[in-house]
Amino acid sequence: MRYLEKHIARLLLNNDCVIVPGFGGFMAHNIPAKYDEENCIFIPPMRIVGFNPQLTMNDSLLAQEYVNTYDISFPEALKQIATDVESLKRHIEEERIYELLRIGKFVINGSTLEFIPEETGVITPALYGLDAINIRPVANTVEEKAIATAKVSETIEQTETEEDVADETLSVHIPLRYIKHVAAACIAIIFMLTMPAKLGDSSKPNINQSAINANWFYEIMPKDITSGTPDKLNDMTATEAAEEGATNTEANTANNAENKEVATIINNTNEQTSERYFSIVLASRVAKKNAEEYVSKLHRKGMKEARIYIGANGHVKVIYRKFSTREEANKAKNMLTDNIEFEGSWITEIK
Repeated sequence: MRYLEKHIARLLLNNDCVIVPGFGGFMAHNIPAKYDEENCIFIPPMRIVGFNPQLTMNDSLLAQEYVNTYDISFPEALKQIATDVESLKRHIEEERIYELLRIGKFVINGSTLEFIPEETGVITPALYGLDAINIRPVANTVEEKAIATAKVSETIEQTETEEDVADETLSVHIPLRYIKHVAAACIAIIFMLTMPAKLGDSSKPNINQSAINANWFYEIMPKDITSGTPDKLNDMTATEAAEEGATNTEANTANNAENKEVATIINNTNEQTSERYFSIVLASRVAKKNAEEYVSKLHRKGMKEARIYIGANGHVKVIYRKFSTREEANKAKNMLTDNIEFEGSWITEIK
């Protein structure tokens, strides 16, 4: 029943009339934008849906939507629509009120069935994102600007008067930590310029060396600029190396397990069979990668007989088990209705 609502809402995105055979027709009406003078709000345009119970003739629009979505024949689509319509009518009679998804709601008033459309309208691609705009009259805005300008002028005059009375002084505030940093940098530069460097080594002829050991520079700098000692900046300890090796080993093990599972799914997908059987369809017309992930999820839940089937038309399906007759498949499907994975599933024949 909820699937019927979703199909109606989706068809109303690009159609002004959607007829549900045996129930009635939903018609969309465009309402132009308007201005609410009392609240000073511009209301955007919208589409409101109405309901006509006299439109019951099948125009094939809804049936074709079922055929494309569930990959079934046209007669099977008509049977499914009739089943969903009967379920909808029964629910309205029992509850006396029923709300359709983002469309409106049905209310039984005495012996009359009334339809109340959604106040905000139905979702329309051309009008999506438009919202009400609050625009106040121009006269009020001009008066407020004049008052604000007068206040600014008074503030400027008062400030100029205070500046004339006060002494002309200039003060600069420098944080103490900046002075410490500059002093430390100056001391470091003086030490580097005055300390002699190692210029040569008599044991290695024809090679001149010049190097300054700057490790002491990190000791004299403030701790908020430098931290730690530099003599081990580029060394990796044995413990860090061991931890990195263990991490790589675990990652490789996880990747190997995942690759094995994907390979199993692909092998099941590529199995060719000439037998004729029936199966439960859990998903249809999905990408092969998404189908493989879904089958892996089902295998982890214990449903090992779930697999991928690719038809002659190239459509990818996720199916569950093989049955020799449609009756056996329907019986198994009815026993699994409590499982969330089998919601919206159907039976298909594979040749």
